[in-house]
Amino acid sequence: MADSEKGDHAVRHHALLYRDEREFLAGTLPHLREGIEAGASTFVVTPRSEAQALRDSLGQDAHAVQFIDPADVYTNPVRAMAAMTAVAKTLGSRPAWVVASDDWSRYPDAIEWVRYDSIFNLSFANVPFRSYCCYNTAVLSSDAIALVRQTHPKILEGDALRDNPQYRKPEAFVGDLDRQPLPSSPQSAASMQILPTELHAVRTFVVDQAKRCGVTADALHNLLVAVTEVATNAIRHGDAPVTLRAWPDAGLICEITDSGNWQPEGFISWRPPESAVDSGFGLWGVGMLCDTVQVRTGANGTTVRLRTCA
Repeated sequence: MADSEKGDHAVRHHALLYRDEREFLAGTLPHLREGIEAGASTFVVTPRSEAQALRDSLGQDAHAVQFIDPADVYTNPVRAMAAMTAVAKTLGSRPAWVVASDDWSRYPDAIEWVRYDSIFNLSFANVPFRSYCCYNTAVLSSDAIALVRQTHPKILEGDALRDNPQYRKPEAFVGDLDRQPLPSSPQSAASMQILPTELHAVRTFVVDQAKRCGVTADALHNLLVAVTEVATNAIRHGDAPVTLRAWPDAGLICEITDSGNWQPEGFISWRPPESAVDSGFGLWGVGMLCDTVQVRTGANGTTVRLRTCA
């Protein structure tokens, strides 16, 4: 079914729910052919098996499509947002047709990818992306499908594209995510107090914990920059005590807590700033360096949790 809605300069960020290859192709092929016939930039970002099925079905038309490995785009949510922002800048007012598919549930902190899906609607509200996010309902849990329905304004299921009454605006959806507490750190977590004059001790602590978890040299370098940035912000803007905890979990998690009550403004940490002096550059940079970044603030203080996969 081709996407023939009005509003050429507004994003179309729809979900395709399918159960098998036949339904996947029935939903995606008309969409891709519409982009090809329009002479527009047309992208497929799917696992190899789905990409091959599309190549075979498109035949010679497949040469007009850019096939991209999801591993090259979905390295972390903030980097993925930055990559799409770069694509949007190259497009200008020209639309792009996109078919994307990946299983967020296979990632640590998968909810941050759901957050990405929600924020996509706001960040690219005036960008002419024609995007179908494809989800295999035979594989995903009912909870995962419920989240898909909350983050996509329209759903293509079967042969009908319908308005989605379960869709929630990003401000409301993300606000609820931020009110959900993070899982407690384990009692076995290593910890230290961060003092303003002893940031070198923070770096020594992180290096020691990273070596125990097998973190690569490049990932460790990024993590050191990120932890130093967050620790410095906690010292400057938070209230003592400032504590650093670390523990192994699909790599290494570093968590900085303080007794203050601060939070990034809106979605500022998800949007690439125009320059390094812009507000939010530091936290956005942290998001680019770590695999996931989670922030929670409340009556008991502020927590910033950084994950680096080994």
